[in-house]
Amino acid sequence: MSLSTTSALAEVVLDQIQFFGRTTWRRDYKSAISDFNNIEVSIAAIPYQDVYSVEAEYAGVTTPLTFNDYNNRYYATIDTTTVPYGPHALTFTAYDKLGRMSTRQYTVHKYTPPRVWVTNPRANRTLTGDTRIAATCVGTPPYSCTQFKARVRSQVRDEVLVGVKTSPWTMHVLHDLSSPLQSGEVLTIRLEATDDVGPVWYGPTIGGGVVSYDWALPRVYVERSPKLTAVQRAPGAILDFDATRVLFMDHVLQIGLVDRMTQQVTWLGELKPHPDWMHKAGYGALTPTGVAMQAWYGSVFLWKDNMLDRTHRRPARLDAVNGDTLLWTRADDDEAIVHTLSTGIETSLWLDPGSASPFQADITASGDIYYSTHEEPWIRGPGEIRLGNHPGYLQRPITDGTNVAGRWWSGSVSSSYLYTADGAEVFLGDSRTGDAAGLLLHAGHAAYLKSDGAVNQVWLRTPSGDEYQLSNFATPSQFDQQELRIGHDGISDTGEVMFLNNKKRYIGRPGAAPEEISSDLGHGRWFDGDWHVAIGDTLFKVASAEAPAFLGASPGEAAPVNAEDEEQYELTLAALAPGEPLNPWTRAGDFHMPGASPASFRDPRAATHTDTDAPDEEPSAAAACSIGQAACSGRGVALLSAALVGLSLSRRRRGQRSRGTPSLIRHRSRGARR
Repeated sequence: MSLSTTSALAEVVLDQIQFFGRTTWRRDYKSAISDFNNIEVSIAAIPYQDVYSVEAEYAGVTTPLTFNDYNNRYYATIDTTTVPYGPHALTFTAYDKLGRMSTRQYTVHKYTPPRVWVTNPRANRTLTGDTRIAATCVGTPPYSCTQFKARVRSQVRDEVLVGVKTSPWTMHVLHDLSSPLQSGEVLTIRLEATDDVGPVWYGPTIGGGVVSYDWALPRVYVERSPKLTAVQRAPGAILDFDATRVLFMDHVLQIGLVDRMTQQVTWLGELKPHPDWMHKAGYGALTPTGVAMQAWYGSVFLWKDNMLDRTHRRPARLDAVNGDTLLWTRADDDEAIVHTLSTGIETSLWLDPGSASPFQADITASGDIYYSTHEEPWIRGPGEIRLGNHPGYLQRPITDGTNVAGRWWSGSVSSSYLYTADGAEVFLGDSRTGDAAGLLLHAGHAAYLKSDGAVNQVWLRTPSGDEYQLSNFATPSQFDQQELRIGHDGISDTGEVMFLNNKKRYIGRPGAAPEEISSDLGHGRWFDGDWHVAIGDTLFKVASAEAPAFLGASPGEAAPVNAEDEEQYELTLAALAPGEPLNPWTRAGDFHMPGASPASFRDPRAATHTDTDAPDEEPSAAAACSIGQAACSGRGVALLSAALVGLSLSRRRRGQRSRGTPSLIRHRSRGARR
């Protein structure tokens, strides 16, 4: 293990050895480790004019070194593919022109780092009860894990759990946390392991497989509200859901669909991480025939009938989706294009070459589009409708197919206006935020943020024109919104409004105090006649007093959905053979098994799997509105279009930018793209 040097009487001196690539010196600089299938090395033989040849012998195989005229050093790549793991002598021998030799010897470990992973809780899991933290470290003989720790952190805890030896090569962490889990906690678990040969190895946070970027790290969420009943699980973080499907992304950035009736999983592809786009997150939505997905590296992907539409692997930004209509903009935001999903036909809606203005839009269930830019003061709609003309920057317009609403940001306040189907413009109020996500429309109801002089409160306007203040908190309230669903999820058919305040989620009702529902984790949504909340890998329903809870819990009680994880872990631990890796979730065909993962988007393939961890029975769900649809019923946009054409536009105008008004191009067909 230590350096030994032997030299014969010779003129040549071997010195200044350097390792490259995956071979590195250990801390003592007396030996090295190589965790790849070759050793890249450089050495000096001085004086080089007297050297005839230099060779290296490793594990009984001799490799000649090549002289480099540029720096007078010798180089070699030593193939170690067939060399077993363990320490082996690396001997350099130099011969001078008189036949004399000099040697220098080192110890180089053919090495692989220990494998470490979190076994419980699983990545993206939402816990509704306390759980044990379980993790595993497996060394590769002759190297054994000697130290193993799991660091568990959240907003309220920072604990280090120490592993114990369970076999000659394996260590395990199996610990309870020091205090009960609290609703709203977001746990990260970082693993630290060493085998006393290589450096300290850190496992990826929660789960394993790849080193993820910080924004994409899978986490564990805690929600213990008795008002939430879990109704669906997915093998990853839930991005969207409807009556029959759940769209999710797992801990190694794979995209998949869960069939809610059969629990079958269909894998669509994998989002490859890239350091140039590590600060951006991806998002997606279900469509009637598949999925639309925005990757964080600036590409839009479409699936139709489980097949990738390769024409949409392009630099673009996915802006809005509803039913059969999708709208995307080019990466520079100077053109907006409407895509009809059923036909693949695309039409340019807006074009302004060189524009730096953000384009934002909303789509009705029938496919009509209302949009805005910072270049103009009004909302544009079908038939060249123009709504509003107010100072400031116009933010994303919202429509429920009956009404249209928009916010104009002045730099200090956002002024919200509603445009009703009978042609009226209604001033809703000012709020102290530049956030475009300050409006909700559904079934003729409008919810909006309005400042009380100190903080923003939540207000509701009913279809009959009555207005109600729903919150009265000392801290500002905000709406619970997410990409591609901005403006649509937070109002029920009867005018209940879901909102957030001080890390809590509430439902506000006219004439009643707000009802606390849960923490602010995840995203809440009115769907199919009930309130739902998606947190991590779990879809919850806001339960009434008589609603049955998930996995056998008492009515209204938060079920410990992680209990089966602990039981399976302990059974596996008891039956573990010496040196056998511990991962109770790895089994043939399982989505946690590395070989079961789909290919990347470069070569997507569909694979199916039945989630055996899902409950035996799932509640059925009726058909409901598709992504972005605010109202499942209503008078439609025909009445709105007719009524608003004559709306007065004689309000104050902003000065146009010096380069003129952008051209507005409609119905310029780009041809069918399938």
